[in-house]
Amino acid sequence: MTNVPPTSPSAAADRRTTLLFAGLLLATLAFLLLRHRGMLPMVFADEWLYSQFARLRPMADSALPSWLYLKLFSTTSACGNGFLSCARMLNTVLFAASAPFIYLIARPVTGRAAAMWIAIASLLAPVGSYTAYFMPESMYFFGFWVTSWCLLSERGGRGLAGGVAAGVLLGLMSLVKVHALFLLPALVVFALWRGWVGESLKDGVLCALAIVVATVAVRLGLGWLLAGHAGLSLLGSFYGGHAENSSHGALLRLIPPMLYNLRGHAMALAILFALPLLAFLASAASGTVRKAAGAPGRALLVYALLTLGAGVGLTTAYTASIAHAGPMEGVRLHLRYYDFVFPLLWMVAASAILQVQLRLAVRAALALVAGALLTYAALRILPTYNLSFVDGPEIFASGLDRTARHITVGLQLLALLAWVVRPQLGRIAFLWVILPVMTINAVLVNHHLMKRALQPSDYDHAATFAYKALTPAQRDDLAIAGEDLAGLARAQFHIDSAVSTTTALTAGQPVDATELPMRKRYLLVVGDHALPAGVEVMVKEPNYTLAKLPPVGRMLFNVDFSHAPDPAVLSGLEGMAAPEPWGAWSSGDRITLTFAQPLPAHMTLFLRGHAFGDNAGKDFVMKVGDQQRIFRLPIFGQERFFRIDTDGTQRQLTIDVPAPAPAGPDGRRLGLGIIAIEVGQP
Repeated sequence: MTNVPPTSPSAAADRRTTLLFAGLLLATLAFLLLRHRGMLPMVFADEWLYSQFARLRPMADSALPSWLYLKLFSTTSACGNGFLSCARMLNTVLFAASAPFIYLIARPVTGRAAAMWIAIASLLAPVGSYTAYFMPESMYFFGFWVTSWCLLSERGGRGLAGGVAAGVLLGLMSLVKVHALFLLPALVVFALWRGWVGESLKDGVLCALAIVVATVAVRLGLGWLLAGHAGLSLLGSFYGGHAENSSHGALLRLIPPMLYNLRGHAMALAILFALPLLAFLASAASGTVRKAAGAPGRALLVYALLTLGAGVGLTTAYTASIAHAGPMEGVRLHLRYYDFVFPLLWMVAASAILQVQLRLAVRAALALVAGALLTYAALRILPTYNLSFVDGPEIFASGLDRTARHITVGLQLLALLAWVVRPQLGRIAFLWVILPVMTINAVLVNHHLMKRALQPSDYDHAATFAYKALTPAQRDDLAIAGEDLAGLARAQFHIDSAVSTTTALTAGQPVDATELPMRKRYLLVVGDHALPAGVEVMVKEPNYTLAKLPPVGRMLFNVDFSHAPDPAVLSGLEGMAAPEPWGAWSSGDRITLTFAQPLPAHMTLFLRGHAFGDNAGKDFVMKVGDQQRIFRLPIFGQERFFRIDTDGTQRQLTIDVPAPAPAGPDGRRLGLGIIAIEVGQP
């Protein structure tokens, strides 16, 4: 009879832990999948943007270079009308697949039970709300944790092989969200540090170089394979444009809004992570603490600090670059650009760091610092900063509601006091009291907000009706008009046509004839807006109208303002600045276009453009001969349509700008940005 060696206690414990963790993970996955049922789309215009470039338009045309994400989620087209449900399912599976890697990273530092709890809590955290959106956050979350496991595992993040592996993973992450490129300096410094403390700086340098080369190679090589020439851009047109604008002598001007926004992020992090902050302070103050953390704990400390710093730096710099775009932009706290790091902070607090018996005076001083920062943040974050569930779901869940904020802050203050009295109590309080309370609150907040997403808006009703009433070809020929910009994108999401268009209307006002999207044959108007004469009403409901537009005739010639004028079309152009890639700005009180040939006696004219600053919503005056037309434009691109009858001899068109305003170092007086003008006849 063969003797079978008994199973070791450690192996048996591992097996029990694995089975328990697998059961908890499957239950959590089922919970996340079930809570999406019946939800309408929520985040606009982001969800519409990603959906159309994943499914409806050439991927290479996307301004956001998320090529790998777009390629993977293009498979949701196989689900037909259920593409959003399939996207949510794919999001949720990717998100839940992060948990094993979180557990493996945490276990050497926190122990089995704490690691298991941190992994499950990570899935129930507010960031899990992104599984409901047609957006890449869940896939990015998964990529970060696979990359982090690669670097933090016992054999990871070392030498040539470790660097290549980490660089390949980071390159793949950058093809999900370009923000991953800004983690590259953090990973390089981590590799150098690990080589230095491992008494092999040469291996650290080799690893760091391999990370850089592999990241760039994967980013550009796979980007080119997926998106062609567009994939060779590191940042893409959207973020590349922001970077270019910020580099034109404006970097110094970014510092004040960046510091202001950084203050808000520091407040949010203090409210959410007072105990991890205390652990960082204790590690910085005592070599004994750093020694007690052990090699895995020290690596975790450095890695968490570097990745968090990179994320916060990127976020505050980006927010500063768009602070001028509106009064609320500079006070938004985009924690979603780095909240994938947060489980690392939980691991720091759950490690041996908070159990070290420092002198009572040192403990009291450190706790006083952490408590003071926490109290100040709780008192000052509102109303100074804007807390949004989409921008920063964590601080929204724990900081916006007064009761939730008081509970979060109060429990952490008590935990700080407990740590002073007895260090072990601080760790226990965070892991088994504070984190569970914050997790339960997150689940309740997510449930409340997702329940609200079950209620359709007027835009949902109107668009779902039009989707059923019109053929696919007719939906391609549809324009949607309404007051709410997010609602318009929401309606486009339901219409599911890449070539549908939108028109923004003024609240409570009838649709002006110039606002009619005459390039389309069908118009869906959401809200109570009277239509001008000549529009055929097909269906009229209390909250929306579906109408058919009359034909407009044929185009004669087009003026593209992103290029120098064609002398065969324009013989003269005054009051316009030099062409830019998008078009050109007016540079004074009046624009004058002199055409090479007389304009048609019965003329149609399309103007596509946008207003600058205070000119938005004000009257621009167009004149051709004795004919005059008044129109208004928002600050984003819109088209206006005109029918003008003249004596057939006119060659000049003028536009009076209501409020030219100085802008930029050259002192140009801007008012109207023109993309193109198209002249035709019925």
